[in-house]
Amino acid sequence: MEKKLAEIINDYDQIIVGIGSEWNWIKSGIKEDERYTDILKYAKEDDNNKWLIPVIEFEYGYYHTDNRVDEAFRGLRKLIGQKNYFLVCDTFLQDAVFNGFDEDKSVFPCGTYRYLQTNDSDDELLDVTVCTEFTALVERLHSLITEKNGHLNGDESFNKPFYKGKSLYLNQKRPEYSNIKYNESAYLPNWDKYMNYLKGTMGKSLLVLELGVSLDYPTVIRWPFEKVTFVGDKTHLIRVHERLYQHTPEIENKTDSIKMNSVDFILQESEGL
Repeated sequence: MEKKLAEIINDYDQIIVGIGSEWNWIKSGIKEDERYTDILKYAKEDDNNKWLIPVIEFEYGYYHTDNRVDEAFRGLRKLIGQKNYFLVCDTFLQDAVFNGFDEDKSVFPCGTYRYLQTNDSDDELLDVTVCTEFTALVERLHSLITEKNGHLNGDESFNKPFYKGKSLYLNQKRPEYSNIKYNESAYLPNWDKYMNYLKGTMGKSLLVLELGVSLDYPTVIRWPFEKVTFVGDKTHLIRVHERLYQHTPEIENKTDSIKMNSVDFILQESEGL
């Protein structure tokens, strides 16, 4: 990449930003916190307990923050400035919205930590804050971490929260919920806006900025971004990732592949703004 990112952004009419797992500070933070070792082991070793993993992550995210990621999002927003943009995120974190991005111009196709759902996709979504069984479970996990340093005595058991006789799960598309039908109602309105935004990029210069996107959900960002780049005559892709920075040969002349942690990249490129 010969120019600074700010200069490149200035050259394009529109921008699509893709945010991936390198920005998921909850997963990385839990792994580094020894207090979560026992409860994660408990949840992972028995298939019947895997439903608890997303709740553990919710607890961690509720009581922690990552100033570095917040700073990176604020820096990214400054880099984009007044340019017409849309943001797509395949993690469950809405940090972009909390740090200056417009919620109407952002979509989270894999879900968020905002809602609960049943296994029936026709049922209404519940806000996590109004379900007392869920909040009680989160508080129990928090007490285990803070008061017992995360140590289990061997006879603990955890029950799923219920609503109208049905088990509740976080409204997320994830491996632990492989047997749960994902309720898409929360993100679909903004997905429609994103599709309309894509239609509006035809014939215009478009920068596709892919940051830290893994192969967890390749049909959400990676593969569609490659297709958009291939089809668009005035489209350029910047792909940044520590390991998965490679691109397909078909878009060789329309892609900058950068081997670097994407959060570090944005902090570097936005320094001084």
